[in-house]
Amino acid sequence: MAKGKDMKFGRKELFDERSRDYPLLLTYGQKRRPRSYTWRCNTRLDQGREGACVGFGMAHELNSRPAESSVNIPLARKIYHEAQKIDPWPGGDYPGASPRYEGTAVLSGLKIGQRLGYYKNYRWTFSLDDLKAGVGYHGPAVIGVRWYAGMSAPDSNGFIKPTGRVQGGHCCLVNKVSIKGGYFGIVNSWGTGWGDGGSCKISFDDMGHLLSQRGEAAFCLKRTTKPKP
Repeated sequence: MAKGKDMKFGRKELFDERSRDYPLLLTYGQKRRPRSYTWRCNTRLDQGREGACVGFGMAHELNSRPAESSVNIPLARKIYHEAQKIDPWPGGDYPGASPRYEGTAVLSGLKIGQRLGYYKNYRWTFSLDDLKAGVGYHGPAVIGVRWYAGMSAPDSNGFIKPTGRVQGGHCCLVNKVSIKGGYFGIVNSWGTGWGDGGSCKISFDDMGHLLSQRGEAAFCLKRTTKPKP
């Protein structure tokens, strides 16, 4: 890595059109009235200066309710490296990879988590309202979005804003929805020294903007704390 280079971004955009055949809302019927909810995630891992956000975003999901596991940094990196081996780009950041590159797709990370046995399958949401319903009733969401300069640090109220230039692609976890407050809560993978102990907020309008720009949000189904690959 080049000295001083910020390698915290690592989500590469990849969308399989077949994912549209697997929306989350089909798993629990018609939409319900939106509700506020927070899925506990006591872990705050730090991906350091490598583009491993997909592995760490997945790790935070696996360490959250409704099925809290104990995924540590080495396992988060394993998910990241294994995802690179199945994504469509040659090489990666794992030992022996050629050519060398950082980052991978959220879809590839989801496939690895499934292979490791942490959940049976996964589903997608494609709109802001569906994301609200999913976090409100089903569980936390793994998201992949474009990360803007204005999102590098939360403001005094804990909010990030998609303003300025795009810095890269990033993967993180949405573990909270506040209907009255009009925002989502995000668990990031930049350590507890960032934001509010490693977390931040983003308004519904700003999240809608990110989703409209090739953003993605996925939910893991039939989670377990005792994976069987």
